[in-house]
Amino acid sequence: MRITDTLPDFTGHLVEQYELLECLGSGAYGKVYKAVDITSSTKSPNHFAVKCLLKPEVGSRQEEFQLREIALHQKVSGHPNIVAMHEVLYDDFFVYVILDLCEGGDLFAAITETDSFKRDDESIRSVFVQLLDALQHCHDKGVYHRDLKPENVLFSKDGRRVHIADFGLSTDTRASQEFGCGSSYYMSPECIGKESYRTHYSPRLNDIWSLGVILVNLITARNPWCFAVSSDEHFSHYLQDEDFIRQLLPISDGANRILKRIFELNPLHRITIPHLRKEILALKTFHRAVPPVPHPSSSKVLEAGPRKVVTIYTEDIPSSDEESSDGSTVSSTLLSIGPTPIDQLLPIPPGSFSNWCGSSASTSDTDSESGPETPASKAVEPEVDVAVPELHLDSEEELREEEMPTPKIKQTAVFQCDPALRAIAKATKAAATLPPKYLARPFAIFRKETAR
Repeated sequence: MRITDTLPDFTGHLVEQYELLECLGSGAYGKVYKAVDITSSTKSPNHFAVKCLLKPEVGSRQEEFQLREIALHQKVSGHPNIVAMHEVLYDDFFVYVILDLCEGGDLFAAITETDSFKRDDESIRSVFVQLLDALQHCHDKGVYHRDLKPENVLFSKDGRRVHIADFGLSTDTRASQEFGCGSSYYMSPECIGKESYRTHYSPRLNDIWSLGVILVNLITARNPWCFAVSSDEHFSHYLQDEDFIRQLLPISDGANRILKRIFELNPLHRITIPHLRKEILALKTFHRAVPPVPHPSSSKVLEAGPRKVVTIYTEDIPSSDEESSDGSTVSSTLLSIGPTPIDQLLPIPPGSFSNWCGSSASTSDTDSESGPETPASKAVEPEVDVAVPELHLDSEEELREEEMPTPKIKQTAVFQCDPALRAIAKATKAAATLPPKYLARPFAIFRKETAR
């Protein structure tokens, strides 16, 4: 039984001045409600999203995750392209997080359901620059998201502004040991950690890689690969030829050059956000011109290229292959392709979408029976392997100096938290000393996009 199953129905309840109107979503650790501020004008009432969470046991691992998410989200909440956290309320049994209500749906739906960005350079540019500005704000504040993906980008009601949501997997650690933390399509190779000898990776540089995958999504409504490891067929092609994406997807030469700078395998050589912003604004078009199809009677007919067999992953084909932890099935079918219609290339998986404040690793594991479901948004916290603190290196320069594996630290240290986190801990009568952070083991590869 999930924690959510033990929660009451809060519909119609008052939490301070917020009346909870309807449940928008239900996850592993809480429920999200649309709420109205009853002190606001009846002619133009103010609506909010309220996450109702079970108050965790003092000193527990779940309390640590919940406090961390709240503190880091509060730290970056002042930016116009980040879902605002207004306040956190408590009673004896529950925690209520008051957030902006984003009623315009998420970026995943805009890409896959409404074709909002199909060959629309200015819409792509606008959304991507807003994401760059929001992420730069987070990084300037020392917060690294680690789960950037279209499902965690929400639109305002008028559809003009986007907001980054869901800080459940975020961290303030510049050099992380939590490998495999995020959603598989959007994780960088060094974050996956399967093919690297390094004992740390930079969450900041991993966020930039995730932006690159989102940019491919915006331009083509496709994913470039499932998992950035050499065993993934599509990523393997990219390792052999950096122009692989340009050859299979209808992106412009300029967009291809930008993507190659984002998908730099050496994270220390990856393009920075300020330079990326400049390149995006200067780019004339993200799309490759589509050549006209010759008339059958034409004396010159485009010659078909060589055909080859590739694996296209699907979710709707029954298979006896392994089943993921969230119930989705990893299945595949072989398609013979040559110069392929673009709709046969690796797709973003289909699904339904939320229109509220975003899911959370500590609040949402979306339940289709009780609220809108976002594919790939079932964020789960890393499983504990060894109780050691996550190292806080002074800077990413130490990553540069790390040429050989170093022994893992076996000591336990106190989790040093900032004043905001301590204030929240005090409000919930938490112990003065919080438990240590943990080293997580990588998760298995799941077909359905699942945050790790």
